[in-house]
Amino acid sequence: MLATFRCLSVSVGFNVTHSRKLWWMTKPKFCGCGPKLFVNGAPSNLSSEEDLDDSPTPSAAMRIAQLARPIAAATTNLSRTTSNATIRQLREALGQLRIGASNAAVEGRRHATVKSQGAYRLRDSSTIPKKLGAKKSGDSFVLPGNIIYKQRGTKWFPGENCGMGRDHTIFALATGYVKYYRDPAKHPKRQYIGVVFHKDDKLPYPRHAMRKRRLNLVAAPIAPPKPEPEMSASGIPTQVVRQGYGRRPHPRDERVIKLRRDGSYAYAEESWRLGTLVRTEKRKMGSRRVAMRHRRRKAKAIALEMRAEREDKIARRKEALDAQRAARARKMKEYRARKAAEEANARAAGPGGEMPPPAPSPPRAEV
Repeated sequence: MLATFRCLSVSVGFNVTHSRKLWWMTKPKFCGCGPKLFVNGAPSNLSSEEDLDDSPTPSAAMRIAQLARPIAAATTNLSRTTSNATIRQLREALGQLRIGASNAAVEGRRHATVKSQGAYRLRDSSTIPKKLGAKKSGDSFVLPGNIIYKQRGTKWFPGENCGMGRDHTIFALATGYVKYYRDPAKHPKRQYIGVVFHKDDKLPYPRHAMRKRRLNLVAAPIAPPKPEPEMSASGIPTQVVRQGYGRRPHPRDERVIKLRRDGSYAYAEESWRLGTLVRTEKRKMGSRRVAMRHRRRKAKAIALEMRAEREDKIARRKEALDAQRAARARKMKEYRARKAAEEANARAAGPGGEMPPPAPSPPRAEV
């Protein structure tokens, strides 16, 4: 009996000497990582009734499940006397399975339980990615300053409402939608990137088409400001203009003082005019050379302004001296004329020295 069971176990592919291993291999329920049974060359997991129903040979799978207890009992009682009923049951079940050395229907097989490591390739980290190419696709909404395309060289040229940086980056100059197009009127082979204000517009525009307005803006006439009267209702001027000093005052020194509208009869300068009187120091330029050039220009302008003020002062002093000389000459002329008249009157009086009677004045016309 022991020899018969050993032959049957060899045809199945199990080792009878290891009873515990044989019992584990023939359990009806297997875990996902353990050995699986292959029925007619296909894997069959007999862990549930659904798997038994889905297997290609359900009757064989069910019979294998029924063999679990007899085989376990036979392996545990090898040293004891085995009943004829148990041996008969094993022979019938194995005979129905048709297990042979040439055509095995059931086979135990163990699979790998550790996932293998996949091959990987090291990236080239010696260069920094340039990230070139299109940043905005066609019909994309952009704002002024948004980058549309980064390139090396002029593969694309800036078109309508677009600009190009020194590294050939094309960016938007207006708010709108991106368009990629060609313009044979400008160049037969170049391709351009432009921005339109309406998504349905197409580039290039017709040659003599009307200029497109930005985002549906409509031209509206600006009403002219209402002229202010020179005199207020109280009879005083609405504004007073104070000129600068000198014969040729600078427009910067002109002061416009307007009458307040709060009824206080006071004059005050406008806020924006007061802001122009404050001279702020400009920020330095990009390089020292440009800053020194700007400084020389500023010093030259100040020197010219001081020279003009000096010439104006000398001219005003000369005008004052000329006016004084003219007044002195006029006084001397009047004095000489008066002296000449007195001498003429003295000669006409005669030797006696009596003055002739004054001539009668003409009569006044009565009104």
